[in-house]
Amino acid sequence: MKKLLILAIPAMLMSCGPEKYTINGKAGEEENGKQVLLLNNENEAIDSCLVADGAFSFTGNVDDQTICTIGMEGTKANVLLQNGTKITVDMNTEPPTVSDNGGLNDIYKDIADKVNKASDELNEKAAKMMAEGKNYQEIHEALDNELEAMYDIFRDGIRKNKDNIVGAHILSMVARQFYPTVAELDSVMSEVKYATSIKVVTELRKSLLAAENTKEGNMFTDFTGLDIEGNASSLSDHVGKGKYVLVDFWASWCGPCKAEIPNLIELYKQFNGENFTVLGVNVWDEESKFRSALESEGIEYPQIFIPRDNKDNATQLYGIHGIPQIILFGPDGTIVKRNLRGEEMKNFVSEQLK
Repeated sequence: MKKLLILAIPAMLMSCGPEKYTINGKAGEEENGKQVLLLNNENEAIDSCLVADGAFSFTGNVDDQTICTIGMEGTKANVLLQNGTKITVDMNTEPPTVSDNGGLNDIYKDIADKVNKASDELNEKAAKMMAEGKNYQEIHEALDNELEAMYDIFRDGIRKNKDNIVGAHILSMVARQFYPTVAELDSVMSEVKYATSIKVVTELRKSLLAAENTKEGNMFTDFTGLDIEGNASSLSDHVGKGKYVLVDFWASWCGPCKAEIPNLIELYKQFNGENFTVLGVNVWDEESKFRSALESEGIEYPQIFIPRDNKDNATQLYGIHGIPQIILFGPDGTIVKRNLRGEEMKNFVSEQLK
């Protein structure tokens, strides 16, 4: 009897592994044979299957609560996963519906439904006020309290779910708008258990930190790309050399960037010399389109082209997530002013050069 008990113990232990998650999806008969991917938080495929009889399924284990994405030919659905959860996904709806019988996905859906309802009501009121002739400022002031009430749904969702992945998921959607400094973001991240596992949140923190390191009054941060001849060229080859340098981060496909080019050309023609110059930094672009834009836009001032695969990414170093970003550097390399545009830019440069 003792031998039997001893042999039985390992067998019992082996059978007590974590319960697997299951995802059962609907995709429509016309989707039969198409591939469906299950992507992790790093956008890497961790599983795949084919649609059969208008359906697909995934099963497996995860180390902890996490967010994954189901992708099928342009249609995507986020799912909140933990071991033991049973999820149903309908890819036929717009957007796809995700449910799990009161689990993490249903908690998130309830919050999202409340936000969508509040948003629809706000948009309806705003449209009515606009039709009555109210301007943007009047509409914003009239609806400010209701807008904050909608934002409170997000904040409340983060607070109530700070110990599960739902709170981190909501944080990833509002972090940039609600927490614009490293200190503010760190404060909420310290309270939200899974915040550091969400790439969007951690990347935002890096961006905010870079922006703080390159704020007005700080010395420039160097980076290297290629000049128009294809030779290595660094920001330090132009900045900190005893003259003001107006640096424009831009791309050929960017409409607002192109709108600023005539202003930059005007400043270059007017002031280029011992005390001032203009430098373009082309980012997020294809080299052939960059070179074509130089000709079509009539750009004559110096350029640094940053290849997409350049690990020393200029926009990351300066916390730039939107272009154009135009920065004036002082003669010693100090950052004088960021976010310069249009007439304000021309007036500011003129005042500095006086």
